[in-house]
Amino acid sequence: MEPSRSIVIRPGDIVSRSSLEVRPQDDQAPFAHEPVGTGTLRDVREEKFYRGGTLTVAHESDDDNPPIPVIYDPYPKYNSPQWRKEFTGRFHACEGPRGKTLSRSSARDMVFVYPDFPAPMFGSYQATGLDGNVCSNRFSRLAAYGYGSNTTHPASGVNWNETNWGSLQSQCFERNVGRYSPSGTNPRPISLTLPVHPRVTARTLPRDQPTSSPHISRYKPRSAVILRAWHDMEWSENLKQNVRSLVTELSLHSGGEYQVFLLIHIKDESIPIYTDDDEVMKEIKARFIPHEFQDMAVLFNEKTLESWYPRVEDHSANFQYWQPIQIFSQMFQDFEYYWQLEMDSRFTGHSYHFLENSAEFAKRQPRKYLWERSAYFYIPGAHGIWQDFIEMVGYSMKGRKSVWGSMSIHQITPIGPKPPVAFPEDDKYEWGVGEEADLITFLPIFDPTDTQWLFRNRLWGLPEDVPRRTTPVAMGRVSRELLHQMHIIQIQRGMGLVSEMTPPSLALWHGLKAAHVPQPLYLDGKWTSKETGRTMNLGEPDKINGGPDSLWNWDHLWDHVLYRLTYMFTTQTAEDFYQRWLGYPIDPNQYTDGTYHQDSTGRNWFETGDLREDLYGPLCFPSMLLHTIKNTEERKGSAMAVPV
Repeated sequence: MEPSRSIVIRPGDIVSRSSLEVRPQDDQAPFAHEPVGTGTLRDVREEKFYRGGTLTVAHESDDDNPPIPVIYDPYPKYNSPQWRKEFTGRFHACEGPRGKTLSRSSARDMVFVYPDFPAPMFGSYQATGLDGNVCSNRFSRLAAYGYGSNTTHPASGVNWNETNWGSLQSQCFERNVGRYSPSGTNPRPISLTLPVHPRVTARTLPRDQPTSSPHISRYKPRSAVILRAWHDMEWSENLKQNVRSLVTELSLHSGGEYQVFLLIHIKDESIPIYTDDDEVMKEIKARFIPHEFQDMAVLFNEKTLESWYPRVEDHSANFQYWQPIQIFSQMFQDFEYYWQLEMDSRFTGHSYHFLENSAEFAKRQPRKYLWERSAYFYIPGAHGIWQDFIEMVGYSMKGRKSVWGSMSIHQITPIGPKPPVAFPEDDKYEWGVGEEADLITFLPIFDPTDTQWLFRNRLWGLPEDVPRRTTPVAMGRVSRELLHQMHIIQIQRGMGLVSEMTPPSLALWHGLKAAHVPQPLYLDGKWTSKETGRTMNLGEPDKINGGPDSLWNWDHLWDHVLYRLTYMFTTQTAEDFYQRWLGYPIDPNQYTDGTYHQDSTGRNWFETGDLREDLYGPLCFPSMLLHTIKNTEERKGSAMAVPV
């Protein structure tokens, strides 16, 4: 389609008659009779996910013409009068990998109208502000970043080996330097490695306070996006395309609001990453990192962590996943926020739209009963719209003790703001509205102390009865202040918690704002909202999934549900979705020993999804965050989505 004829769609422009939401009144089915166990009868795959191709996605008109590609532009209206009232400086478009100024003018996405596509079981497009009315296929999402080579969807025509994403990001930031606070506009050059010992004295950073100065308040805060990698990982073409898309969407198109880094764990201690020989360092990077990404990569090894945090006994990636981020934030203090993403995650939609709306959702949330709400899986089909859910949780908390302000421990002096009233009952859901969250997670935050969650007592220098919280999957956003407090307790006091407990527990102790963002989560099964409502949110209202019957117990009772979600610490469905979205049929070689993969309970874990692009066209999915994805090639490797 010619750019002059392209339709530009912005978030909220499309209000579809077919809504990706389920309401409580839509679920009138009785509970299933399940003598084998709750949740077993409807443990059946949902094939409708794989019929929403570009030939079945339609616009809401009565003609039979194919859907028209649109330009989806989720960015602010930079330099408009309204934007200039809110922010300092001017936006300047940046140069892309083709040597031209980026314009965001490619017509690629489509308006998503597919009535039979299942609604997300958990989370909500409406509540989070994510756009569920636009979809992307593999061509619209990845063609600009090197996917495809035929004439219909030509490859990008870029020599990626000559691209330098680190340099492009630096140039983009320099063009837009006037938009950002002077304290954060003199970033140091990207060092090859994190230093092996503390070079920044631990100190208390000043807590940002609301200011009456309109000039200071208008600076746009910057965020680092840190992609976690290891030295000998395989750089598939899809992985490279994914990183290119993140740099372009988050950093280059936004004028430097984000900067993307690779934080690479050198697991082989014999590799000399602390040599003074520049040529040796260049050889190390060239050996393990594609040339285009070398100038955005920062290296570390376990000795790095030991040298910074000798008082904490463990420095393994499994148990201290945040230590490298803590060190990174000490060395790169020109960012207000630090997003951590894993390399086996993928956005099917626009990453800028997803992260910005996640942050805005968290900012809108009142602190009253926020910790309690964040422990739930939000189920629109059981809870209603988000406001109904807020009221339901509030009603259930009557007469119960709530987290209000800090839940401090004697070793720590809280730095968070004090509540404006003595009791949450006296607040009208006003405190915290408009306050940025210090912690943003994509799965519930729960109290593990009375559960059988595997890592609940993985503590260092702390008593077992210390109040704490945890959240599965170490992805999300942490503020500079929260990371600094995480750093202080480890470097000065030798206190530590397992990775998943560290940010939420420090936020709890300091009275910092933490929010679980109810991103849309799809469930590949035929369970109803009522069924999931009684199995996924177990326990008392002030301790959802925090008791002996917790969903997060390591007894595998609910694996057949958890491992069928599109985002989880381990799941089959994320990879099934992504493989079919890439146009790959079920791998006939997935059963290397000729049998189904079974876990210890006899449950089968194998690919599903009948792909019929001849009937439906390439799959076009609305925005979602997928995790875990272990295989992005048609022929799978040895890694399994569900390692049984």
